[in-house]
Amino acid sequence: MSSDIYKREKASVVPKLNREESQARTRSLLIEAARREIVKKGFATASIRDIAEAAGFSLGAIYSNFPDKEAILLELIQQHQSEERTRIEANLARAQGDAATAMAGIEAWAETVNSDPDLGVLAIELQLHALRSPAFAKIYNDMNRRHRRALGTMITTLFELFGKKVPGDPAEIATGLATLSRGLALSPPGSDDNRGGRIVLAFLKALIEAAPSAEKAKKSRGKPSD
Repeated sequence: MSSDIYKREKASVVPKLNREESQARTRSLLIEAARREIVKKGFATASIRDIAEAAGFSLGAIYSNFPDKEAILLELIQQHQSEERTRIEANLARAQGDAATAMAGIEAWAETVNSDPDLGVLAIELQLHALRSPAFAKIYNDMNRRHRRALGTMITTLFELFGKKVPGDPAEIATGLATLSRGLALSPPGSDDNRGGRIVLAFLKALIEAAPSAEKAKKSRGKPSD
């Protein structure tokens, strides 16, 4: 086969990316490289140059997409949080009001909790950096608060499907479950990968089981005090 024919066939197999697609691909590769470098070296040690070289790009490619290293990691965590919310929302939507089906979906989601140990390491690295940088902490904490509120809304939906009242602030319950999950993500290598998800699920089920029924709570609120 001549080189000209080979080039034409290769071009027909690999479509040319437009500007937006090319930029999205570059950002994705930079984010993935940052993830690997920071997990391997730590946030403080992994440099912008390290990330650029690991991704196969110049420093200019990084700065044309992200203002700094913090922005890369914030986008990575934001993507993870968005994917997590989407999975849970999809499971609740598929249940179509059936509590057992909804719980089966949550159980399936729990199997994926901590399936990527790198995310636990990254979360700890970001928390440590937030302790040292008040400006970064404000952005990071605001992002986490929005995520926890969204998860809290889903927790409320799940409790309502079981006819139960959430025993407290749903966002705080979401924060507690997420903190538990994050701590378990740092278990020693070789330990049970699904242990974190099972424990989070056990706590969630226990909360639902112990929660007062929504109807009982409603009647209690309407009962006159002595």
